[in-house]
Amino acid sequence: MIIRELSEGVCVLRLDLPPVNTLTFQALDELVQAVREANGDPSIGSIVITGRPDHFSSGADIGLFEKIGGAADAVRISRIFQEAFGEIEGSAKPVAAAVAGAMMGGALELALACHVRVCTDSTRFSMPEVNLGFNPGAGGTQRLPRLVGPHPALRMLLAGEPINAGEALDIGLVDAVVAPEALVEKARSLVRSVGVPVRTGSRADRIADPEANATAFAWAEKHLKGVRSELIAPREIASAVRIGMGEGLEAGLRAEQGAFARCMETAATRNKIYLFFATRQTAKIPELDGIKSGKIARAAVVGMGSMGTGIAHALIIGGVPVTVLDENGAAITRGIDRITKSIEGRVEKGKLAAGRAAGMLGLLNAGGGWQDLAGADIVIEAVFEDPSAKRAVYRRLEEVCGGDAILATNTSTISLDVLAGEMRRPERLVGMHFFNPAHRMPLVEVIRHGGTAPRVIATTIALARAIRKTPVLVNNREGFIVNRLFIPYLKEAFWLLEDGAEAEAIDRAMVEFGFPMGPLALIDMAGIDILVATDRVMSRAFPHHGELSPIAVRLVEGGHLGQKTGAGVYKYEKGAYTARSSEITRRLIADVREELKRMPRHVDDVEIRERLVLRMVAEASHVLDEGVARGEADLDVATVLGIGFPDFCGGVMRHARDLGIGAVRRRLKELESRFGARFAPGNFLNQN
Repeated sequence: MIIRELSEGVCVLRLDLPPVNTLTFQALDELVQAVREANGDPSIGSIVITGRPDHFSSGADIGLFEKIGGAADAVRISRIFQEAFGEIEGSAKPVAAAVAGAMMGGALELALACHVRVCTDSTRFSMPEVNLGFNPGAGGTQRLPRLVGPHPALRMLLAGEPINAGEALDIGLVDAVVAPEALVEKARSLVRSVGVPVRTGSRADRIADPEANATAFAWAEKHLKGVRSELIAPREIASAVRIGMGEGLEAGLRAEQGAFARCMETAATRNKIYLFFATRQTAKIPELDGIKSGKIARAAVVGMGSMGTGIAHALIIGGVPVTVLDENGAAITRGIDRITKSIEGRVEKGKLAAGRAAGMLGLLNAGGGWQDLAGADIVIEAVFEDPSAKRAVYRRLEEVCGGDAILATNTSTISLDVLAGEMRRPERLVGMHFFNPAHRMPLVEVIRHGGTAPRVIATTIALARAIRKTPVLVNNREGFIVNRLFIPYLKEAFWLLEDGAEAEAIDRAMVEFGFPMGPLALIDMAGIDILVATDRVMSRAFPHHGELSPIAVRLVEGGHLGQKTGAGVYKYEKGAYTARSSEITRRLIADVREELKRMPRHVDDVEIRERLVLRMVAEASHVLDEGVARGEADLDVATVLGIGFPDFCGGVMRHARDLGIGAVRRRLKELESRFGARFAPGNFLNQN
């Protein structure tokens, strides 16, 4: 609903649409009607549209986009929003937007249609639609360039990155920045001083310089060269901006509608929207309905290697006090130093306020002994992947931690049953598998074994969300979801080397498919020794995976572990991470082929992509058969956020469905006949 408040000739229209003031069709109708009524009331001279003091609106209801059935639906939705905002812009009485919080997409488009904009000092502005594969459809491609100029507008529209309140003021996006308590009053003051309102869509002063316009579009063309062909939204956005600037607002709005429809018809956009909703469903666990999560007031991390350090970093970024412990005092010092330098570096780059950085670092404490962990509500163990070492940690933790404390393991492969076997209270053991670097990677696998208490699961999921991670609940099985699929993917890359594929060709093929890095460059970065150690656990649990190629084993035996030793599959110059062809690796591969009596053959990009991607699909079907994942959507989220599977493909199972389950099943059986049981499709694929 819209709450109306009238004082001194100013009508304040307050959005009251719990929980986040989403702009539905009904909300648009009510808002437009309220503006009409204010225009018809002679006692009202001006209007202010606002929301909560800390949050204006979440923007357009993205649920509308999920229901789009075709181009006509897309055009209709775009037109409805355009017409509503056009009526607000056309108000005869000046309208101010008093905004706060994250101003994204449709919320910002609404503010652009107003004649005055005031924000709080913590407000952030963005046009993130491009990240979901479509263009702003409510006038954003037209009003933003007219308000701030084409270059700042194109940067916001094409990159989708947020800007802060200070930047918004500098470029003319807002007229004033104030403290939250002064927001509405400042808007009232400014809008009262406006005479005849100037419509944003009618402005031409910021787009009248041909040289500046040419520079802006030159930047846009350079940016577009790096965009994949599957993603049409960036080019559609640039085109709509160009049309609007050259042919006028109405032509631009029509171009925006058409662009929105074309984007919505692409598989890439449909998959991105699917993934958006799937990501937001991972924490909704029906069997936990009614289970109240516990409060995590203090956490602890045991083990300050790279993973433990990253986890501690992630926790303090999320506002959780952390005590860190390691038997090696130097490891604690190194870890805290790394976290400090990282946070201070963000301050130096202007990405983090100094006060906020100091607050984060104030949450980090070095423990002097096990007793210092006694008050922790959750302790996350991040020692190396050895069951004996981990069980020793739990013995100490059960001695010092309170009975309600959650004991979480960051294991990437080990069955929780192995770790829980000697615990006095195994019901409080849960897996909390972060990914490296933990403070940046968005995924956390939350693993439950048969005895994990529901409240422990609920609390762990709530903690992951509180530190802005996406939790995916997984049932206990070695490797869980991500490593269960990722290790076979990496192993297949080494088998491709045996068969005759070049390392560079393998990596190039997968980058062209959509991965951020090729598998061999990636394992060089992580460490081939980690693959060898992890595969020992995985191959015992899953014999159908087959043995790891001798190429990987020999590289490790020779000390060629990857970037950390300056040589792995590739070689690296000291202090640099550019992968270069390695003659040592070439000779080693040749030796392995000779020993295996395997003649190298030409392996084309199609085979490379099929074997690597369909190997993951095959394994995913077994994960579904075993109930390790709750469903396809969780698998898709995990593979995109944890492995880097292309988001425009929607994840591993979404991609399989786009290819056609029948076609995938037939191709896997062909690959099985050539390469063995690792390609055998699971029952899920056989029955669908």
